[in-house]
Amino acid sequence: MKASALSLLMALASLQTFSQTDTAKLITDAENKLSDHTSTVSGILTDPAYAMLHPKTAFRDIIKKYADTRTLTIANDKEPGKKIKVDVTVKDKTGQPIANALIYLYQTDARGWYAADAPHVLAYEGDIRHARLFGYVKTDKAGKFELHTVKPSGYPRSDLPAHIHVHVMAEGYQSYVTEFLFDDDERLVGNIREQSVRNQFIIAKPGKAEAPFSQKFTYSLTVEKK
Repeated sequence: MKASALSLLMALASLQTFSQTDTAKLITDAENKLSDHTSTVSGILTDPAYAMLHPKTAFRDIIKKYADTRTLTIANDKEPGKKIKVDVTVKDKTGQPIANALIYLYQTDARGWYAADAPHVLAYEGDIRHARLFGYVKTDKAGKFELHTVKPSGYPRSDLPAHIHVHVMAEGYQSYVTEFLFDDDERLVGNIREQSVRNQFIIAKPGKAEAPFSQKFTYSLTVEKK
């Protein structure tokens, strides 16, 4: 029995080592593709080969490092849910566009889940640092960026509305954190809607969108200087 138990422990240790090595190789492979321009941030984020890496800090750091102004796609064609296009403008209080701002976005999927196997990520800083659907993008010279994703759902067994978390970081400006909400969300009514407005979350009405998108949402963010 002791020999069998020892063999089992050794097998598990070997499997863990292989898994860690395999993960490291995938992360290196992703960075190599980004550095030599054979793929893009969107390409890596929507490639099923890298799906297991999404909660990993090292992988997310690489996505952040190579963020650029190209359209950000964080959900591939096989992701269940309604495909949406999100257009965003970032400006200062005078109305001037803020170029080269770094934007971090994360959201739930069509089930209302942040993780692949659960509604929330409990380890470390949880959802904010490990959500499966996430991405980094930069604003262009006009202060704009475009996001392609699926429409998130609100958390299960909750009355909170669906939302996309948005963090804005720009040199010379205060960090800005908000949420994008959807005017047609059936949860966004009454006290919930009033509280969302008080929290200064941004609500957009759905607009017409061309295929393959079902809806288009347009948001404007105003960031204050330091």
